[in-house]
Amino acid sequence: MTKPTLILDRMQFFGRLAADYQAMFGVTLESLKGKRVLDCPSGPSSFVAEAFAAGVDAVGVDPLYAHDAHELRKRSHDDIAYTVKTMATYEGAYSDLDLQAYADNKRAALNGFLADYESGLRAGRYINASLLHLPLDDQTFDHTFSAHLLFTYSDPASGGILTNSPFTLQWHMAAVIDLMRVTRGSLHLYPTTTRTNPARRHPFIDEIVARIEAQNARGQHATNSNADNMGVWKCRFEPSTYQRGDAAQNYLNASLVIERQHHRH
Repeated sequence: MTKPTLILDRMQFFGRLAADYQAMFGVTLESLKGKRVLDCPSGPSSFVAEAFAAGVDAVGVDPLYAHDAHELRKRSHDDIAYTVKTMATYEGAYSDLDLQAYADNKRAALNGFLADYESGLRAGRYINASLLHLPLDDQTFDHTFSAHLLFTYSDPASGGILTNSPFTLQWHMAAVIDLMRVTRGSLHLYPTTTRTNPARRHPFIDEIVARIEAQNARGQHATNSNADNMGVWKCRFEPSTYQRGDAAQNYLNASLVIERQHHRH
Protein backbone atom coordinates (compact mmCIF):
# COMPACT_ATOMS: atom_id res chain seq x y z
CA MET A 1 0.00 0.00 0.00
CA THR A 2 1.33 3.42 -0.95
CA LYS A 3 1.26 6.46 1.32
CA PRO A 4 1.15 10.12 0.14
CA THR A 5 4.23 12.19 0.95
CA LEU A 6 2.56 15.54 0.29
CA ILE A 7 -1.01 16.79 -0.17
CA LEU A 8 -1.91 20.45 -0.80
CA ASP A 9 -5.26 22.19 -1.03
CA ARG A 10 -4.22 24.70 -3.68
CA MET A 11 -1.70 25.12 -6.48
CA GLN A 12 1.59 26.76 -5.62
CA PHE A 13 3.40 29.57 -7.47
CA PHE A 14 7.12 29.11 -7.10
CA GLY A 15 9.85 28.10 -9.49
CA ARG A 16 13.33 26.77 -10.02
CA LEU A 17 16.76 27.78 -11.27
CA ALA A 18 18.22 26.87 -14.65
CA ALA A 19 20.52 24.46 -12.80
CA ASP A 20 17.41 22.63 -11.60
CA TYR A 21 16.17 22.32 -15.18
CA GLN A 22 19.54 20.83 -16.10
CA ALA A 23 19.12 18.21 -13.35
CA MET A 24 15.48 17.51 -14.22
CA PHE A 25 15.87 17.28 -17.98
CA GLY A 26 19.55 16.58 -18.58
CA VAL A 27 20.09 19.66 -20.76
CA THR A 28 22.46 22.61 -20.48
CA LEU A 29 21.99 26.22 -21.50
CA GLU A 30 25.00 25.80 -23.80
CA SER A 31 23.26 22.95 -25.65
CA LEU A 32 20.15 25.12 -26.07
CA LYS A 33 22.00 28.17 -27.42
CA GLY A 34 20.47 29.35 -30.70
CA LYS A 35 17.36 27.21 -30.14
CA ARG A 36 13.78 28.38 -29.61
CA VAL A 37 12.57 26.98 -26.30
CA LEU A 38 9.25 27.01 -24.44
CA ASP A 39 8.81 26.68 -20.67
CA CYS A 40 5.15 25.94 -19.87
CA PRO A 41 4.03 26.58 -17.23
CA SER A 42 7.02 28.71 -16.33
CA GLY A 43 5.86 30.31 -13.08
CA PRO A 44 8.48 32.41 -11.27
CA SER A 45 11.37 30.24 -12.48
CA SER A 46 14.55 32.00 -13.51
CA PHE A 47 15.06 29.55 -16.39
CA VAL A 48 13.80 31.91 -19.12
CA ALA A 49 15.87 34.81 -17.79
CA GLU A 50 19.02 32.70 -17.48
CA ALA A 51 18.45 31.08 -20.86
CA PHE A 52 17.92 34.44 -22.57
CA ALA A 53 21.15 35.75 -21.05
CA ALA A 54 22.94 32.67 -22.41
CA GLY A 55 21.75 33.22 -25.98
CA VAL A 56 18.69 30.98 -25.96
CA ASP A 57 15.46 32.19 -27.57
CA ALA A 58 13.32 31.26 -24.55
CA VAL A 59 9.64 31.93 -23.86
CA GLY A 60 7.72 31.32 -20.64
CA VAL A 61 3.95 30.85 -20.46
CA ASP A 62 1.86 31.08 -17.29
CA PRO A 63 -1.67 32.29 -16.48
CA LEU A 64 -0.39 34.30 -13.51
CA TYR A 65 1.57 36.57 -15.83
CA ALA A 66 -1.63 38.60 -15.87
CA HIS A 67 -0.36 40.10 -12.60
CA ASP A 68 2.37 42.63 -11.91
CA ALA A 69 5.73 41.95 -10.30
CA HIS A 70 4.63 43.09 -6.83
CA GLU A 71 1.67 40.71 -6.78
CA LEU A 72 3.76 37.81 -8.08
CA ARG A 73 6.47 38.38 -5.46
CA LYS A 74 3.94 38.30 -2.62
CA ARG A 75 2.13 35.25 -4.00
CA SER A 76 5.37 33.33 -4.45
CA HIS A 77 6.75 34.16 -1.01
CA ASP A 78 3.47 33.09 0.58
CA ASP A 79 3.39 29.84 -1.39
CA ILE A 80 7.00 28.96 -0.60
CA ALA A 81 6.34 29.41 3.12
CA TYR A 82 3.09 27.43 2.96
CA THR A 83 4.62 24.51 1.06
CA VAL A 84 7.69 24.22 3.27
CA LYS A 85 5.53 24.35 6.39
CA THR A 86 3.29 21.60 4.98
CA MET A 87 6.26 19.44 3.93
CA ALA A 88 7.62 19.66 7.48
CA THR A 89 4.44 18.02 8.79
CA TYR A 90 5.11 14.86 6.78
CA GLU A 91 7.45 13.34 9.33
CA GLY A 92 10.26 11.41 7.69
CA ALA A 93 9.09 11.99 4.13
CA TYR A 94 11.74 14.63 3.44
CA SER A 95 14.52 13.37 5.68
CA ASP A 96 17.10 13.84 2.90
CA LEU A 97 15.97 17.34 1.98
CA ASP A 98 17.16 20.54 3.68
CA LEU A 99 13.89 22.49 3.71
CA GLN A 100 15.64 25.80 4.42
CA ALA A 101 17.92 25.29 1.40
CA TYR A 102 14.86 24.22 -0.60
CA ALA A 103 13.09 27.49 0.25
CA ASP A 104 16.23 29.54 -0.44
CA ASN A 105 16.49 27.93 -3.88
CA LYS A 106 12.92 28.93 -4.69
CA ARG A 107 13.52 32.51 -3.52
CA ALA A 108 16.68 32.74 -5.65
CA ALA A 109 14.71 31.57 -8.68
CA LEU A 110 12.00 34.14 -7.92
CA ASN A 111 14.54 36.97 -7.70
CA GLY A 112 16.08 35.98 -11.03
CA PHE A 113 12.65 35.85 -12.62
CA LEU A 114 11.52 39.21 -11.23
CA ALA A 115 14.70 40.93 -12.43
CA ASP A 116 13.72 40.01 -15.99
CA TYR A 117 9.93 39.99 -15.75
CA GLU A 118 8.90 43.51 -16.76
CA SER A 119 11.38 43.83 -19.64
CA GLY A 120 10.57 40.26 -20.65
CA LEU A 121 6.86 41.00 -20.81
CA ARG A 122 7.53 43.90 -23.17
CA ALA A 123 9.83 41.74 -25.29
CA GLY A 124 7.37 38.82 -25.45
CA ARG A 125 9.46 36.42 -23.36
CA TYR A 126 6.61 36.02 -20.87
CA ILE A 127 3.10 35.26 -22.14
CA ASN A 128 -0.09 35.27 -20.08
CA ALA A 129 -1.78 32.05 -21.21
CA SER A 130 -2.52 28.53 -20.05
CA LEU A 131 -3.09 25.02 -21.22
CA LEU A 132 -5.21 23.72 -22.93
CA HIS A 133 -5.36 26.57 -25.44
CA LEU A 134 -1.87 27.94 -26.00
CA PRO A 135 -1.95 31.03 -28.27
CA LEU A 136 1.10 29.75 -30.13
CA ASP A 137 1.59 28.57 -33.69
CA ASP A 138 2.16 24.93 -34.58
CA GLN A 139 5.75 23.63 -34.40
CA THR A 140 7.12 26.91 -33.04
CA PHE A 141 9.68 25.54 -30.56
CA ASP A 142 12.68 23.26 -30.90
CA HIS A 143 12.25 22.08 -27.32
CA THR A 144 9.41 22.41 -24.84
CA PHE A 145 9.84 21.89 -21.10
CA SER A 146 6.95 21.35 -18.71
CA ALA A 147 7.68 20.70 -15.04
CA HIS A 148 5.66 20.28 -11.87
CA LEU A 149 2.17 20.73 -13.26
CA LEU A 150 1.35 17.58 -15.15
CA PHE A 151 1.17 14.53 -12.88
CA THR A 152 2.22 16.56 -9.81
CA TYR A 153 -1.14 18.35 -9.45
CA SER A 154 -3.31 15.37 -10.24
CA ASP A 155 -5.48 14.06 -7.41
CA PRO A 156 -3.93 12.09 -4.52
CA ALA A 157 -5.74 8.92 -5.58
CA SER A 158 -3.64 8.88 -8.76
CA GLY A 159 -0.43 9.80 -6.95
CA GLY A 160 -0.60 13.59 -7.22
CA ILE A 161 -0.77 16.21 -4.48
CA LEU A 162 -3.85 18.37 -5.13
CA THR A 163 -7.14 17.76 -3.39
CA ASN A 164 -10.18 18.18 -5.66
CA SER A 165 -7.85 18.37 -8.64
CA PRO A 166 -9.37 19.43 -11.99
CA PHE A 167 -6.44 17.79 -13.80
CA THR A 168 -7.97 14.48 -14.83
CA LEU A 169 -6.48 11.91 -17.18
CA GLN A 170 -8.49 13.50 -19.99
CA TRP A 171 -7.04 16.93 -19.17
CA HIS A 172 -3.53 15.48 -19.18
CA MET A 173 -4.11 13.91 -22.59
CA ALA A 174 -5.30 17.22 -24.02
CA ALA A 175 -2.45 19.17 -22.37
CA VAL A 176 0.20 16.87 -23.82
CA ILE A 177 -1.34 17.17 -27.29
CA ASP A 178 -1.37 20.98 -27.00
CA LEU A 179 2.30 20.97 -25.99
CA MET A 180 3.17 18.56 -28.79
CA ARG A 181 1.38 20.77 -31.28
CA VAL A 182 3.63 23.76 -30.65
CA THR A 183 6.81 21.65 -30.58
CA ARG A 184 8.83 20.83 -33.69
CA GLY A 185 11.52 18.88 -31.83
CA SER A 186 11.10 17.37 -28.38
CA LEU A 187 8.73 17.78 -25.44
CA HIS A 188 10.14 17.10 -21.96
CA LEU A 189 7.85 16.37 -18.98
CA TYR A 190 8.86 16.14 -15.31
CA PRO A 191 8.26 14.47 -12.89
CA THR A 192 7.10 11.01 -13.95
CA THR A 193 6.73 9.43 -10.52
CA THR A 194 4.01 9.71 -7.91
CA ARG A 195 4.28 11.63 -4.64
CA THR A 196 3.93 8.45 -2.62
CA ASN A 197 6.00 6.14 -0.50
CA PRO A 198 6.99 3.96 -2.19
CA ALA A 199 7.05 6.00 -5.39
CA ARG A 200 5.80 4.49 -8.63
CA ARG A 201 5.48 5.58 -12.22
CA HIS A 202 2.47 7.87 -12.44
CA PRO A 203 -0.43 5.85 -13.92
CA PHE A 204 -1.43 8.62 -16.35
CA ILE A 205 1.92 8.25 -18.12
CA ASP A 206 1.26 4.72 -19.32
CA GLU A 207 -2.07 5.88 -20.74
CA ILE A 208 -0.47 8.86 -22.51
CA VAL A 209 2.37 6.82 -24.01
CA ALA A 210 -0.06 4.14 -25.15
CA ARG A 211 -2.28 6.78 -26.79
CA ILE A 212 0.68 8.30 -28.65
CA GLU A 213 1.86 4.91 -29.84
CA ALA A 214 -1.64 3.98 -30.98
CA GLN A 215 -1.99 7.26 -32.84
CA ASN A 216 1.39 6.67 -34.46
CA ALA A 217 0.11 3.34 -35.70
CA ARG A 218 -2.96 5.00 -37.17
CA GLY A 219 -0.83 7.74 -38.69
CA GLN A 220 -2.74 10.54 -37.00
CA HIS A 221 -3.75 12.06 -33.65
CA ALA A 222 -7.47 11.58 -33.73
CA THR A 223 -8.10 13.44 -30.44
CA ASN A 224 -6.94 16.77 -31.87
CA SER A 225 -8.55 18.93 -34.55
CA ASN A 226 -5.11 19.34 -36.15
CA ALA A 227 -4.55 15.59 -36.01
CA ASP A 228 -3.30 15.15 -39.55
CA ASN A 229 -0.43 17.59 -38.92
CA MET A 230 0.81 16.08 -35.64
CA GLY A 231 3.20 13.55 -37.17
CA VAL A 232 4.92 10.57 -35.59
CA TRP A 233 6.48 10.70 -32.12
CA LYS A 234 8.82 8.52 -30.08
CA CYS A 235 8.59 8.31 -26.28
CA ARG A 236 11.48 7.55 -23.95
CA PHE A 237 12.48 8.12 -20.33
CA GLU A 238 15.57 10.23 -19.60
CA PRO A 239 17.20 9.61 -16.19
CA SER A 240 17.07 12.65 -13.91
CA THR A 241 19.37 13.76 -11.10
CA TYR A 242 16.95 16.29 -9.62
CA GLN A 243 16.38 15.58 -5.92
CA ARG A 244 12.70 15.56 -5.02
CA GLY A 245 13.13 14.58 -1.39
CA ASP A 246 14.00 11.23 0.10
CA ALA A 247 14.96 7.98 -1.60
CA ALA A 248 11.31 7.04 -2.16
CA GLN A 249 10.75 10.14 -4.29
CA ASN A 250 13.95 9.65 -6.29
CA TYR A 251 13.06 6.08 -7.24
CA LEU A 252 12.44 5.76 -11.00
CA ASN A 253 13.44 9.44 -11.24
CA ALA A 254 13.25 10.46 -14.91
CA SER A 255 11.71 12.87 -17.35
CA LEU A 256 9.48 11.71 -20.18
CA VAL A 257 10.78 12.81 -23.58
CA ILE A 258 8.29 12.85 -26.47
CA GLU A 259 10.27 13.48 -29.64
CA ARG A 260 8.93 14.29 -33.08
CA GLN A 261 10.26 11.98 -35.76
CA HIS A 262 11.31 13.76 -38.92
CA HIS A 263 11.31 11.56 -42.00
CA ARG A 264 13.19 12.40 -45.15
CA HIS A 265 11.46 11.74 -48.43
